[in-house]
Amino acid sequence: MKVYYLFFLFLILGCSSSEQLNYSTVVGKYSYKAAGYGIGSTVEFKKDKTFTYTWVTGLINGTTEGTWSVSGKKIILNSERKKSDVIKFKILDNSDNNSDFYSFKFLDENKDILPKVICLLLNDSDKIKSVDANFDGELQLSKAEDFQKLRFIFLGFHEFEIKKEDLKGNVTLMMIQKETHYQYFENEVMIFKGNKIHSDLIKKTRNVKNDFFTKVD
Repeated sequence: MKVYYLFFLFLILGCSSSEQLNYSTVVGKYSYKAAGYGIGSTVEFKKDKTFTYTWVTGLINGTTEGTWSVSGKKIILNSERKKSDVIKFKILDNSDNNSDFYSFKFLDENKDILPKVICLLLNDSDKIKSVDANFDGELQLSKAEDFQKLRFIFLGFHEFEIKKEDLKGNVTLMMIQKETHYQYFENEVMIFKGNKIHSDLIKKTRNVKNDFFTKVD
C-alpha cells in the first residue's frame, strides 16, 4: 500500500512541476507578422528577466520595455512605465500678484506657446462656462468668478484640473503631450505553448487567424 501511495505522490508532483514554465525555456526572441497588412511585432525575453516589445502598424511603431515573470504556463509582463506615473502638466510659476485677475500662460514641453487653450470653469463636475486663451497662449480670468476648479484642454495633450484654492495670481503652465504610441503593460498575460506564445496583443491589433508569436532566436 505504501508503494502505491509513493507512486501516486510522485505522479502528482511530476504533473504539477511540469505545469510551471522554466525561465530558460522562455528566453529568446519571438515574432509575429500579418502578411499583407503592414502589421508586425516582436517580443524578446532576456535572461535578466527584462523584455523588449516592439510593434509596427504601417508608418506607426512603438517600443515598450519592462520585466517578466512566469506563473504556470503564463508569462506576466509589466512595463517600466505605468499609466499612473504619467505626468499631465507642470506648474512653472504660481506667484502672487496685486491684480483682480488670474493671469495664465500656456507652454508646451519645449516652452513654445500653446495658443487657444480651452479653459472650463467647473463647480463639482458641472461646467459653468468655457473661455479660450489668445493666440499668444495667454488668458486672464477674474478672481471674482464663481468656480471651484479649472479644466484645461488642448488637442493632443493631457487634460488636467486645478482647484481655485491652489491658484495665486500669475500662473505659467506646461502642458504635456499624450504618448499615443506607447503600450503600457500591467500584468499582461501571454500563454506559452511549445515554441509559440499566444497573446491578446495580436487580437487587439487586427482580427486574424494566428494569435501567436513564433520563436525566431
